[in-house]
Amino acid sequence: MKKGFTLVEMLIVIAIIGVLAVAVLSAINPIEQMRKARDTRRKS
Repeated sequence: MKKGFTLVEMLIVIAIIGVLAVAVLSAINPIEQMRKARDTRRKS
């Protein structure tokens, strides 16, 4: 067997990392929006 990764394997790994990054960011973002909404309510 050859050492290293094929292009297809690399693309699959990059796609999986991208999907995980989107999932994490979408999970974090609503928390940040709620914090901003609470801060603006507190300031007004």
